[in-house]
Amino acid sequence: MLDVMESMRLRVSGLLHELPRGKTLPDELWVRRQNGILLLLAAHVPGLFLYALYRGVGVVHAALEAALVAVFAWGATVLRRERRWSTVAAALGLLTSSAVLVHLSDGLIEMHFHFFVVIGIVTLYQDWEPFLIAIVYVVVEHGVGGAVLPGAVYNHAGGVENPWAYAALHGAFILAMSGAGVASWRLNERLISQVSTRQDALTEAQHIARLGSWEWDIRTDEVTWSDQLHVITGVPRHVPASLSLFLEGVHPDDLPVVESEVREMLGDGSDREFQLRWRMPDGEVRWMHARSHTRERDATGAVVRVSGTMQDSTERMVTDASLRQTLSLLNATLDSTADGILVVDLDGVVTTMSRRFVDMWRLEPANAVPGVPVRDLTASVLDQLRDPDEFLDRARALNRSLEAESHDVIEFVDGRVFERYSTPQRVGGEVVGRVWTCRDVTEHKQLQDDLAHQAFHDPLTGLANQALFRALVEHAIARFGRTQVPVAVLFIDLDDFKTVNDSLGHTVGDELLVAVSERLGHCVRPADTTARLGGDEFAVLIEEASSAEEASAIAERILEALRRPLQVSGKELYASASIGIAFGHAGLHGDQLLRNADLAMYTAKRKGRRRFEVYEPDMHAAAIARLELEADLRGAVARGELVVHYQPIVDLTSGTTRGVEALVRWLHPTRGLILPDVFIAVAEETDLINEIGGFVLEVACAQVREWQHSPGREELIVTVNLSPRQLLDETITERVASVLARSGLSPSALVLEITEGAMVHDADLAVSRLDALKALGVHLAIDDFGTGYSSLSYLHRLPIDIVKIDRSFVEQLDRDDASLASAIVSMAQALQLTTIAEGVETPHQLSVLRDLGCELAQGFHLAMPADADTVSALLGIPVRTRLVATLPD
Repeated sequence: MLDVMESMRLRVSGLLHELPRGKTLPDELWVRRQNGILLLLAAHVPGLFLYALYRGVGVVHAALEAALVAVFAWGATVLRRERRWSTVAAALGLLTSSAVLVHLSDGLIEMHFHFFVVIGIVTLYQDWEPFLIAIVYVVVEHGVGGAVLPGAVYNHAGGVENPWAYAALHGAFILAMSGAGVASWRLNERLISQVSTRQDALTEAQHIARLGSWEWDIRTDEVTWSDQLHVITGVPRHVPASLSLFLEGVHPDDLPVVESEVREMLGDGSDREFQLRWRMPDGEVRWMHARSHTRERDATGAVVRVSGTMQDSTERMVTDASLRQTLSLLNATLDSTADGILVVDLDGVVTTMSRRFVDMWRLEPANAVPGVPVRDLTASVLDQLRDPDEFLDRARALNRSLEAESHDVIEFVDGRVFERYSTPQRVGGEVVGRVWTCRDVTEHKQLQDDLAHQAFHDPLTGLANQALFRALVEHAIARFGRTQVPVAVLFIDLDDFKTVNDSLGHTVGDELLVAVSERLGHCVRPADTTARLGGDEFAVLIEEASSAEEASAIAERILEALRRPLQVSGKELYASASIGIAFGHAGLHGDQLLRNADLAMYTAKRKGRRRFEVYEPDMHAAAIARLELEADLRGAVARGELVVHYQPIVDLTSGTTRGVEALVRWLHPTRGLILPDVFIAVAEETDLINEIGGFVLEVACAQVREWQHSPGREELIVTVNLSPRQLLDETITERVASVLARSGLSPSALVLEITEGAMVHDADLAVSRLDALKALGVHLAIDDFGTGYSSLSYLHRLPIDIVKIDRSFVEQLDRDDASLASAIVSMAQALQLTTIAEGVETPHQLSVLRDLGCELAQGFHLAMPADADTVSALLGIPVRTRLVATLPD
């Protein structure tokens, strides 16, 4: 007993395993199908309303009938995010549409076919829940509806008298038809099996069908029927058979056809075969299949004896109609699926081929028909495949094993990608062929490739991103431990890139980053990896750096490449960079190598930028100190720790003080007085320079205006440094004008100093800013002139008034080298510009400058920078009040 139960359990388990799982339709595909089904369901609402009016019901009644379906359509639409409930609502809506159509047509049999179509549509969900609901709905609707309102469900006596029997019959037909949808879930093998089973059932039905014979002697008009013919026609055996009796039983609609067949049979004696409808004594109409054969002719050739058969073909006719409907739905289902389906028998001949398969494989029409050998199809598509040999090898392997199943991926030369499934086709448990299904996953594969690329590449530049670069660095470090092949990392940070974003916008900034990435690609070796780590930070991995000089050479190439202008959005922009180099060694992790390169890069920035530095261990301590300095600098203005010192500017002809240069100092609470060389670079990197620069401008203008109130100092001027970031700020002109207005200082008494670095990123924008400042009436000076590579190329474009000779050229005067200083003074005189010498520290330097014709000078030999009180005393101005500096709004 236990063995029997275990056997039954295994069989049930195997059966369940063969069934589709349901709910496997991808969400995106479900959405597309649901949208189409909802449109179809919505179209039923006005259609039912109009049909109801056509059937003669009132407007209210028609509206109620349509509203019932509209409620389901509305619910399915509202619940679209809830896949389960939306599916159920749509299925119930379509089924209700069928029920309403049957009801409005008073049970017209043709309207019941709407249920068949709806079931076919519901199976497109590939979900057991709506499918089973649909089957139960049909049975219950036909049963309960047939019992309560028989005339609204059936328009024939059989259905009215036995509603539940016909409900079961309808449910059975629909369930059989719905097998087509279920079979499509399981690669279509069940549909093929069901069709084959149905065909076997029809063949068996023909063998066991009731068949009656007859004979007609035309000369005596005697007609004899066999007993079986009396049985299938319902005519009692005691009723004499005759031609008139036969014609009386023929359905009136078929009588003309039957009479025509009889006349032709008697006229030429040919054998005849035709279908007719027969009216049974109880009113039932059944289909009959009639055949006739001429048995005897007279001497003239006239027909004198005829025999034949009549077979009750009602069940066959009904079955054939159902089969045609099923096959139609099968073909529609196959053609509507997203997969291409091909069925091949054991002889390698195609038995079924879906339209989707033909389209996917781009077959010629002559080959896209059942009956062609599958080898012909294969030969016609091999040139489309990326690896035809592998395709053939897999096909041959499957042919050698009838029970084998397979799943593989086929790639085409044009980029298409298919998933291919192959399963045996079974009928009655025996393998009779093979079912192939192909699914186009090109977009899915492309999406996977794109996502993989996006996961490890920068979306803006296409370079490796930080995640990929770190992984490559770790891999290179690990290989270094095995092979001792040198590895180096270059950490590259663009100088003042934030200024580009702030002044030109992020779009231009992004384009500049792309242009820089292209330049970097031309500077590294093919085996090197370039990455964008984020923002304006790039990195290069050199896995086989034969020496420190090789890594340094790559860094030099990068710096040199960035000295050339970049074409961005129709503008000629410049980008400089600071580069840190670090080398891998035993025991070092990838993160540590990147950190070391980062520290070296910051060291390069502190040493003046546009350069590279190689990592040294003491750089870590310097980085910690820098972070502490940055933390202290934030809020220094608000805490009153920043002060302004002034260095007099002396007229070399008269010896009088013509003006002062405002210089910021930091009175640190613990470290004492800190000079700007220590903290200005940090301020520029952290965007604190705008706050500090605004503070200096505010205090300096107010102080000089105070000094101008003293006799003899009315013409005193003040020089204030303007950083590149301040210059490219779009509000700089308004800020300067506001400070001048608050302080009362005349614009002509203010000199704004800029460096050549202000021209690096966008010379056109810098010139436009200087023109706007010049329009205020202030004077402009170019500081550290002669130290940059672009001095002469920009000098003629700038609206400047003063050229300041850099201290490095002044120092050369003590070595009797006055060539550069002389050239600058001569050029300035030719351009009618004033010259100011910086860093004058010896009497000899002062004497040479005076002889060269330099007009103004400043330096320790003349006067050291000092606070306002000290400079007031130097100017002979009594200290009346101490100015309290406040930040501008």
